[in-house]
Amino acid sequence: MRCDGRPLGVLAAVTKGLFILWAVPGQGGRPLQPPTLQQIQALVRHMAEDAQELFAFYEENQGLAINHICRTNRPPEWLRGPVLGTGGLRGLRGTMVRMAQALQDITRHQQDLNPPGAEILRRLASTHLKVRGLLSNLDGLFPAPSPRPRRRHPPGPTAPTKVFRQKLEGCRILWSYARFMAKLNAQLEARSRRAHREKRRSRQGSRLRARS
Repeated sequence: MRCDGRPLGVLAAVTKGLFILWAVPGQGGRPLQPPTLQQIQALVRHMAEDAQELFAFYEENQGLAINHICRTNRPPEWLRGPVLGTGGLRGLRGTMVRMAQALQDITRHQQDLNPPGAEILRRLASTHLKVRGLLSNLDGLFPAPSPRPRRRHPPGPTAPTKVFRQKLEGCRILWSYARFMAKLNAQLEARSRRAHREKRRSRQGSRLRARS
């Protein structure tokens, strides 16, 4: 408990909420401005932590922690590394579009199994918002014509025999997503450290030339 009477958990939740509002350009009447690479790196770091927390909760909540059956070494093709290829951050957009759709599919399945307001639904919605935030920031960095959205037919009722398979598939996607974001965060941090070292060497070289 802080001296102002507000629990730390409440403050953390408010901080995360404000972070996501910042992450989605155009929210709250703010002008659309291209984000900086530092802002995207901060969002990715936050998303990597969130992805791991969501997977751990889902695995336990769905009773799938036995023998780590979710932790596959064969992720979907669109969630495989290396994360940053020749296209750099621009190439992330397709992955995040697929992940946003996957989260919607997992959420629809969980809505059939849980009451409104359940913790797992809240966590899935929060992660989906973060993915949308990264997509919005990537669109700010790399403006492109918006593709025409494809119409998807809502799924029919889920047969009882498919429930476990859908739970397992969702769990494996969340595991692969958590690993993907961890690798992306590590690569962005390594790139940032290299850029910092090169900038420092450049400044040192400039000072030496100025003295000579």
